[in-house]
Amino acid sequence: MSLPSALGVPHVSVYMLEVDEDSRLGRELIAGGTKYHAHFVPDEELTADLYEVACEKLNAAGIAQYEISNFAREGRESRHNLKYWTRQPYLGFGVDAHSMLLSSDSELDAVRFSSSDSLEQYVAAAALNRTEVSRQGALEESFFLGLRLNRGVNLACTRERFGERPIDGLSPLLTELVSAGLIERQRDVVQLSARGRLLSNEVFERFLSCEMGTL
Repeated sequence: MSLPSALGVPHVSVYMLEVDEDSRLGRELIAGGTKYHAHFVPDEELTADLYEVACEKLNAAGIAQYEISNFAREGRESRHNLKYWTRQPYLGFGVDAHSMLLSSDSELDAVRFSSSDSLEQYVAAAALNRTEVSRQGALEESFFLGLRLNRGVNLACTRERFGERPIDGLSPLLTELVSAGLIERQRDVVQLSARGRLLSNEVFERFLSCEMGTL
């Protein structure tokens, strides 16, 4: 029996190690040295293997994967993070807190704003940092956030919200990604494949750089 299963763990997050090149460990790793145990840092191939083993073991233990890096028993998925991945509005309070509210402006989809990351400026009631999210930006987010989830993106729902043109413009890209084994498509639902989860950043970049068609 695996340790998470034996302990009755309801939720597990698994992240692949990323080393900042400007950190002490990163510089030592680039130099090929052994300080800070740099020689124990797994390479990309081993990291991918460890991730696949984690997915297999957790799913077998009844802690099912529902997002690239997150696994949960039924009904124990993170409601907090699901709001981000499904682009639901949220409010944050405190130093460096972030919020997103849907916009009533027909030209915008949402507005994000955040408080200062400086305690002194926050106490002094510094102005909030405001970022507007266009409908085009919201469409792109719908894909690279929605594809993080195992349930994927429903094209019919996306088409209903953003219109036919941008979704139809994705057809060549979707066909290409399916052929490459990076996504799977069942009628109007597209999902990352197991291989696609390992190369998710590359998949997301393709959606950001492709011509979806103007809204």
